[in-house]
Amino acid sequence: MNQQNSVPKDTQLQRQVAELQKRVDSLEDILDNGKEVLTVEEAAKFMGMARSTLYKMTCDQSIPFYRPNGKMIFFEKADILSWIRRNRVYTQEEIDEEARLHMQTLSKKH
Repeated sequence: MNQQNSVPKDTQLQRQVAELQKRVDSLEDILDNGKEVLTVEEAAKFMGMARSTLYKMTCDQSIPFYRPNGKMIFFEKADILSWIRRNRVYTQEEIDEEARLHMQTLSKKH
């Protein structure tokens, strides 16, 4: 009876492993090929988000994208990286240093 119960689990595990391998292969293709232009699916995987989230962002026009034929959506990898880097959160050390420099500048003016 144990063996019968393990067969469905083994099959399910094999499917999960196959799906994970497919996803890894897809990500490796994106990285290895050095593609500059990504589809919605590739861009979503690249950024680690759901396609639906990315579609919503294009609808809101909150992320740069291209629609050359009026239907399909594409993203330039450089645009995505630039967009991601726009809202960098500074470390407390960087904030403290900026404040110190600003105070130093103010004290020189007086």
